[in-house]
Amino acid sequence: MSLFKKDEDGIGIDQPVSKSTDKEAISSIIDQGMTIVGDITFKGKARIDGKIEGNIKGEYLILSETATIEGDIISGTVICQGDVKGNIKAEKFYAKKPTKVNGRLETTDLTVESGASLNGEIHSCEQKLSVVAGPQKAKVESSKVVAST
Repeated sequence: MSLFKKDEDGIGIDQPVSKSTDKEAISSIIDQGMTIVGDITFKGKARIDGKIEGNIKGEYLILSETATIEGDIISGTVICQGDVKGNIKAEKFYAKKPTKVNGRLETTDLTVESGASLNGEIHSCEQKLSVVAGPQKAKVESSKVVAST
């Protein structure tokens, strides 16, 4: 099963469709050969195959197997197969094999596939998350919960 498997619409996402953003085409792509140093803010759906050294804020984020993020992520939906070193705040978070997350994860809907690794605090919220302030740099927590599948 591939994260970017083509479907009838050519979108390439094999996740449940629940919002209009889920059906939209990918509007931004950071290629595997690209490295961006700095914060990124986007609307719609973005796919990252390269490296980001900074915070990311957007609506629907796809991190491929080659994606490397060093910073915090705030997004409505995150589909992850890459490597994240930072905190994540998302309404929906899908960790697919071979995801590696080191940092705090806060979400209302968490799906973890066998082979994905989540290292850090995991907070599951019952109500919709709201963002008050902009993203902040990841902080090392003194107590960690390690969850691996």
